[in-house]
Amino acid sequence: MRLRNSFSLLALVSASLVFAQGSPETTAHLPSQAAADALRAAAGTDAAFIAAGLVKEGSKDDLSTILQYPTDEVVVVTLTGAQVKQALERSLSFYPQPNGSFLQLSGFEVVFSKSASKSRIVSITASGARLDESKNYTVAMPANLGRGGLGYFRIWDKSKITKTLPGATLESVLKGKKYVETSPRWVAQP
Repeated sequence: MRLRNSFSLLALVSASLVFAQGSPETTAHLPSQAAADALRAAAGTDAAFIAAGLVKEGSKDDLSTILQYPTDEVVVVTLTGAQVKQALERSLSFYPQPNGSFLQLSGFEVVFSKSASKSRIVSITASGARLDESKNYTVAMPANLGRGGLGYFRIWDKSKITKTLPGATLESVLKGKKYVETSPRWVAQP
């Protein structure tokens, strides 16, 4: 491995950990999934989304350090299963290219086709059951995403926010929470 601009050993180790676990912009990124799990638990929702563009390198011992905007509020958005599917398809729209709007998930597991050109999703499960496109799901997420940021305004907007967690920021929800390894929520098929 060639190093440029004399990285410190600590930076090299941190970068290696992030890339070994997947890029947050193209695949399941396990620390981001752990952060999504914490948002979901704090909000008591069916699921949680964190966009890859909000993720940076940080400490696995404090999940609040992996997010670009830790002071963003945590909101709950109510989406139909059809909207969830649209959001997940949008998340895959640039795959395998890096995409800041790629969603890290809690509560949903997605199997997708790497080779499909349009509809890539093969299946979606919600807490172990097949996604029901007519059912409503509550999804915790950072407020900027909840307002339709990163192009998700085509699927939802701030009118879909049904709750803002009182006094809860990403930092307050994630501070001191450690990364716990989980299985990837995005599974690629040829």
